[in-house]
Amino acid sequence: MISIVIATYNDPEIKNCLDSIFKSEGVDFEVVVIDDASTLVNVKSIVSQYPMVRLFVFEKNKGPAAARNLGVREARGELVFFLDSDAQIYPDTLKKMADRFEQDKELQGLTILWSDEPIRNNFLNKFKAVETNYIGKNFWTRVFGSNGSVIYREIFLKEGGFDENFKTADAEDFYLGMRLLGRGYKMKLAKDISMKHCYLNHFFFVGLKKYCQRAFLRAMVIYQIKNHIETTYNSKKFKILYAVSLLILIFTVFGFVFRPLFWLALVFYLIFLFMSAGLYFCFYKKYGLIFAARAVVLHYIYILLVAIAGAGGLSYAFLFKKKNSL
Repeated sequence: MISIVIATYNDPEIKNCLDSIFKSEGVDFEVVVIDDASTLVNVKSIVSQYPMVRLFVFEKNKGPAAARNLGVREARGELVFFLDSDAQIYPDTLKKMADRFEQDKELQGLTILWSDEPIRNNFLNKFKAVETNYIGKNFWTRVFGSNGSVIYREIFLKEGGFDENFKTADAEDFYLGMRLLGRGYKMKLAKDISMKHCYLNHFFFVGLKKYCQRAFLRAMVIYQIKNHIETTYNSKKFKILYAVSLLILIFTVFGFVFRPLFWLALVFYLIFLFMSAGLYFCFYKKYGLIFAARAVVLHYIYILLVAIAGAGGLSYAFLFKKKNSL
């Protein structure tokens, strides 16, 4: 049996999430929901519409790591599938995951791909859905997270679960994934199994805060773990992409003092465009030329801000933190 663990906080999307789960076919599952002290959404009322769902409620907000850890402790299934309350799965998602573990008895963890189909029909959701799907297909190999990953309950508990020192949903799953991979667990990415996810509606300024905070914290995790494991945050191509985005900014700023630097900024921007051409073609193929043109602009801003936040996280870790082993 698969235990689906959902941590939620003030998220009305949980109803659509549960609706999608109960359309699943051909697999035995249970649903465990942990309400992390919601105040704006009546989670109990929503969950009461699904008698088979087991609900646990925190009196005080403890963060998603603590909520998910409780869900795993209360789970009854051999496998635990983590799903965000603003995500949705397809009717065959659970069955395909269960089949994968049946087919590969050595498999210990599995992550599924996020679809390029957004749940919300606005620009940022379309942008992030295509961008995340593209990265997953082309750069992810081994990965484990808190939204779309399944693992044996016994292993999760043995490794101590998510670090509850992380109070926001930004790096607790990333840290656990690095630990699991570093210790040699057999974790795979299933690119033929997918789910949908809700992204933020606006990049400025809520999205800006979220993505920069995530990059800052994950850069700290990467620095602190001396057992080096490559991720999309520190892969060679992304290191180059982050560096190029910063050089474009630097040469543009100093170009106002020394004009030839503007040409250098242009050269590096052409390099940036060339390195991102595959993603831009996906934008064009999915939504057309006008959308792609807007997405190209946002993509540079997004990468630049992630690079700045990541550099800040590395600097902070270098100055104030020590490296830890896995």
